Amino acid sequence: MSIVVFGASGNIGSNIRKEALSRNHRVTAVTRSSNLEPAGRLTALKADIADPEEVAKISAGHDAVISAYSPGLRRHSAEDAAVLIENAHASLFEGVKRAGVRRIIIVGGVGSLQASPGVDVVDSDFYPADHKAHTLRNREILRSLKRGEHDLDWTYVSPPLSIKAGERTGRFRLGEDALLRDDTGESRISEADFAVAILDELDKGQFIRRRFTAAY
Repeated sequence: MSIVVFGASGNIGSNIRKEALSRNHRVTAVTRSSNLEPAGRLTALKADIADPEEVAKISAGHDAVISAYSPGLRRHSAEDAAVLIENAHASLFEGVKRAGVRRIIIVGGVGSLQASPGVDVVDSDFYPADHKAHTLRNREILRSLKRGEHDLDWTYVSPPLSIKAGERTGRFRLGEDALLRDDTGESRISEADFAVAILDELDKGQFIRRRFTAAY
């Protein structure tokens, strides 16, 4: 497959890029700053995801788009990050549609998963208050997709509570709307295994127009 990966140099995006290349997909890796070297099946581009024309130009001719875009809470306040997320995804959806690409996978947040029946993680008493503005916008993106506002073959992927660098095992569980925890109460996965779950979804298409999550 020929894939565009937006946010291809971030912690999750870089693992998606590597996993896709390991499966012999052709990857156009898009970053805010051109810090990737093109090689073999990898094309590296610098672009602004908030520009739908630029998104359309890059996405044209590809089979699928994966977005691991994140403005980063270290660089922005939660409120500023929320606005950037909303604007970036509006541009992304518009640009992908203009390009005629149907398949898109969005790496979203944990906050929209259900911590308990009827209670989302973002609304739970253990979720950090200073992350809420950013997380509520991410949840609204998922809700807009579920409402059918974007005519795309989308999949929204939520990580567990903890996602860090670690081993690629290829062994994890999949879920849909409930937060996954292991027998000790931990909710975690490595970035490498999260990328495996995302590329498995791209290859198999189990969750088209649905959300899923992956955790140990």
